[in-house]
Amino acid sequence: LGEAYGFPVPEQLSRMVEQKKLGRKTGQGFYEWKNGKPVKEKSDQRVPPGLADRLLLPMVDEAVAVYRDRVVDDLDLLDAGVIFGTGFAPFRGGPVNYARHRGIDDVTASLEQLRQRLGERFKPDEGWQEIR
Repeated sequence: LGEAYGFPVPEQLSRMVEQKKLGRKTGQGFYEWKNGKPVKEKSDQRVPPGLADRLLLPMVDEAVAVYRDRVVDDLDLLDAGVIFGTGFAPFRGGPVNYARHRGIDDVTASLEQLRQRLGERFKPDEGWQEIR
């Protein structure tokens, strides 16, 4: 994806792939996996503010771009495809449902703030007007 979108792959991810630490497939990755479940250590570290948006909103924005490009023309099917195809949290109902529930204006404003702080990769897609 880094190549396709013109940004570098984080060094830690490249190292993990080289070391064959591919997650559930190999039993190691960000977590050690046992019996199909990640073994997570308890931590007192707090998640940095805004990290969830930095990780989630580009996927939500890309779903909008896929709809705008008519790769898929049904928003419910788009949500289902992202849930089943990528593991998007099912309880969120898919990226479009998540955006509507959160508020389209809030999502696009958050993307714009991230764009101003972190670069053009967070620029909101032009297709947001189509799903209002």
